[in-house]
Amino acid sequence: MAEVKSFTREEEKVLFSTIRKFKDIEAERDLNWMLLMRYTARRVETVHLLNVDDALLALDKGYLHIASHMQKGGKQGSKRGLNKKQEIYLVDAARRALEALLKIRKRMIAAAPEKAYDDTALILSRRRQRMSIRSYQERMTHWCNVAGIVKASPHWLRHTWAVRRLQNASTGAALREVQEVLGHEHITTTQVYTQPSRDDMRKSMQEAAL
Repeated sequence: MAEVKSFTREEEKVLFSTIRKFKDIEAERDLNWMLLMRYTARRVETVHLLNVDDALLALDKGYLHIASHMQKGGKQGSKRGLNKKQEIYLVDAARRALEALLKIRKRMIAAAPEKAYDDTALILSRRRQRMSIRSYQERMTHWCNVAGIVKASPHWLRHTWAVRRLQNASTGAALREVQEVLGHEHITTTQVYTQPSRDDMRKSMQEAAL
């Protein structure tokens, strides 16, 4: 099984608290797309494609609707992705992140109303166009460096959601629930998240040393 790369609880805390210390609009934007990914377990490829209408619908219905073309394997002509649509329940943290991203978008546009901007994308770049996937990756690297934590990719946020859900699980049904939320076709793909985390291994080593 491939190693699951996720944030420890301490790393997650340090990352988000570090970004909150910065008050510029790009820091606010980055914090909130990270929180959205953390609390919806979406891939960066999906978040990158989110539009304003998707956010408004999600806030109205309480679920983030993910169309098949926004899913992994959901490109036109892909048999696996033809009917792959998802509805992801919005917990309060995800709802607040969406609300913040809508407000941040308005502020970015209002700062220079004479300049062109993408009129559909939810999350805008400094140039007010849809943020590229590479930009998400670069921003994550930047903030990990600032926070002084392990270098990570945005995908770690999705992994972190899955790891936490299973760590906090009280029933055996949790693995199936994680499979559904992550959109995995096979349960064996999801089982990788049952491996001991770095936190688990550290605690085991400390306990064995007593």
